[in-house]
Amino acid sequence: IKTEGVKGVLVADAHGLCIGARGIANPNCAGFVTAIATHAKALSDDPNSQAPTTKIEADNS
Repeated sequence: IKTEGVKGVLVADAHGLCIGARGIANPNCAGFVTAIATHAKALSDDPNSQAPTTKIEADNS
């Protein structure tokens, strides 16, 4: 992970199965992340749009 400020990356399929995780991303959260992306896609007026890239920020200090 070489982008400034990025501490973890999680990739999941449409069913919430974790494809890969790096950094502090927790593979057990793949289902939750997929659900968030699915709901975000529902906000689009274009039925042919792809699931959006989802950025989740947290202050864990």
